Amino acid sequence: MAKRATRKKAVKRSTAKAGLKKSAKRATARRSKKSAPKKRAVAKRAAPKKKTKTIGKRKTAARAAASRSGRKHPTAEPSKLASAAAAVRGTVAGAVAAVADRLPWTSSDLDAIAFLEKDHRRFENLLKEGQDTTERAVKGRTELLNTLTDLLNVHELIEEKVLYPALKAHPEAKDIVLEGYQEHHVADLIVKELHALPKDDEKWGAKFKVLKESIEHHIKEEEGEMFRTARGLFSRDDLQQMGARMARMKAEAGL
Repeated sequence: MAKRATRKKAVKRSTAKAGLKKSAKRATARRSKKSAPKKRAVAKRAAPKKKTKTIGKRKTAARAAASRSGRKHPTAEPSKLASAAAAVRGTVAGAVAAVADRLPWTSSDLDAIAFLEKDHRRFENLLKEGQDTTERAVKGRTELLNTLTDLLNVHELIEEKVLYPALKAHPEAKDIVLEGYQEHHVADLIVKELHALPKDDEKWGAKFKVLKESIEHHIKEEEGEMFRTARGLFSRDDLQQMGARMARMKAEAGL
C-alpha cells in the first residue's frame, strides 16, 4: 500500500511538472508572437539609418581619395590673370545658361550647376522651416532633421564624387574646392550633434541656427565663385554630362 501511494505521488508530481512546462512554452510562444511585429517595426526604422551610414562611408571614401590625389598630383598655383579669365568666362556662360533656361525648346535639367542649385533652394526652405519651430514641435523637428540629413548626405556625396574632383584639377578652383570639403565636414558634425540632442532642449534651436548659417554661407560661396569658375572651365556639354551622372546617383539613393 505504501509503495502504491508513493508511486501515485510521484506520478502526480511528474504530471504537474509536465503541465508547468507546457504552460511555460505556451506563454513563451505568446510573448514571441506579440514581440514579432515590434521587431519588424524596429527593423523598418533601422533601414534608413543603414542607408545613411552607407552614404556616409562613401563620402568619407571620396574625401580620402581627394586628399590622396592632392598629395600625389599637386596643382600649380593659379595666376591672377587665369583666375580672372575663368571668372569672366563663367559669368558669360552663366548668363547664356539663364537665357537658355527660359526658352521653351531648351532644357538645362541635366546641367550640373542648375541641378545643384535646385537642391540649394530646397535646403533653404527646410532650414527656414526648422528655424521657425519651437521646443514643443518634437515630432516636426525630428522629421525635418531626418529629411534634411538624407538630402544633405546625398547632395554632399554628389558634389564630392562629381563636381569637386573635376574642379580640383584646375589651379583656379583648388582653394574654393578645399574650402567646400571642410564646410561639408562642419555641417556633418553639427547635424550629428542635432540628432543626439533632445528636440525639446533649449539648445537645439540655437544649434540649428548655427547649421542654417553655415549651410547658407556654403551655398553663397558655391553659387558665387565656385559655380562661376566651373562655368568658365567646363563646356555646356561637360556640365550636362556631370548633371546626368548626378541625377543617376540621386535616383540610386531614392531621392
